[in-house]
Amino acid sequence: MNKKRMKLKAKNFWRQNERLILLISVAFIVGASLMLFNLHQNQQNMVKFQLDKSMPIDNEQDASFEFKINEPSLAKGTTISLTFSNVSSGNGVEVYFNGESVESVNSRTALIKPSSENIQVNNTVRITRPSIGFQSQALVDAEVTSQTNFQQLMFVLFNLFSLLLMAAPIMYVKYEQYIARKKMEEKFPEFLRDVVEGTRAGMSLPQAIQNTETGSYGPLDEKIEKMNAQLDWGVPFQDVLQNFAEETHSDVVRRSVDTIIQAYSSGGNIQDVLESVGDNIRTIKQLKEERESQLYGEMVTGYIVFFIFIGILVALTNYLLPNLADAQQSLGGSGGFSVLGGGGGGASLQQNINLYNSWFSRLVYFQAIFSGLIIGKLAEGELKAGFKHMAVLFAIGYLATTFFL
Repeated sequence: MNKKRMKLKAKNFWRQNERLILLISVAFIVGASLMLFNLHQNQQNMVKFQLDKSMPIDNEQDASFEFKINEPSLAKGTTISLTFSNVSSGNGVEVYFNGESVESVNSRTALIKPSSENIQVNNTVRITRPSIGFQSQALVDAEVTSQTNFQQLMFVLFNLFSLLLMAAPIMYVKYEQYIARKKMEEKFPEFLRDVVEGTRAGMSLPQAIQNTETGSYGPLDEKIEKMNAQLDWGVPFQDVLQNFAEETHSDVVRRSVDTIIQAYSSGGNIQDVLESVGDNIRTIKQLKEERESQLYGEMVTGYIVFFIFIGILVALTNYLLPNLADAQQSLGGSGGFSVLGGGGGGASLQQNINLYNSWFSRLVYFQAIFSGLIIGKLAEGELKAGFKHMAVLFAIGYLATTFFL
């Protein structure tokens, strides 16, 4: 019996929302396809060189390859990924970029990020043995990736557009439901006032509801007509009111209807109850509006704090840390400035800054998540309302970490 009821509900849901379901499905497929296409194109544009076959490294022969970057002044995030065979701590190799030694490799893999000052239109990577050895070594794989800020921006914007396209039908439906719910909450006190006038004329509560004239209650008209039809069919009055409350999807209307049902069942003065419920709804609405106006400043403050946080991290990464490293070098230090303990020693300045960037990026994302939830809780009183603020802050943080950190 339950299976039949579930199948019947599923069929009714499909009939009522067939176009919406198809629209959501098409939007999801198109958005996902555009995102995959954008990812594929971005990967192709980023790869500047891919090693076809392994290159031996011995006492007489070095491994080397060349790659081209059309606009070296705009290039950002250039990365050279190398994979070796038979390279270990006791049997390392030296990597040169455009004739300058950039790293001593003592492991099977290496990830090199050359500075933007050393990048040219035509670039050469050469791997040599620093000393004579007898074990055969080889460069097994090599890949060079690079892109400009504009390419990164277009990649991010296209992905955001794809996500928006996928979520647009659902967002539209949710927004329409939100607007309809707000209008129903606004018109519900007017409906109760007309019902009170009917009860004062000597009608019972069900008769007063049926006597109300639809056409002036906005989105409530459809619900009231359905309620009148159920009363004509002989559906129990309490069930009719409960169905009406559930279909509005409004907590305010649902609580008000529960109060009306209790008063009607206990035989109390239904006129006073209806007037009191209408006054309470107006008071709740007024309090919500006052609360939103007072907490709007809190929401703006939350966004400002987030921007200040990003600005501090950008200043640390681009100005303070390089200046501290330069100061250490001028005082006779090694230049391997480190604050986090794991990046000192023989690590270069660029390696340390990359380490700081990775930590700062994580901090930005954590800040975006928790700030968004807190802003939603303060501004709208619900934690789930913070998800939209979290999405906005996360997108801003992603752009900031991509272009500034």
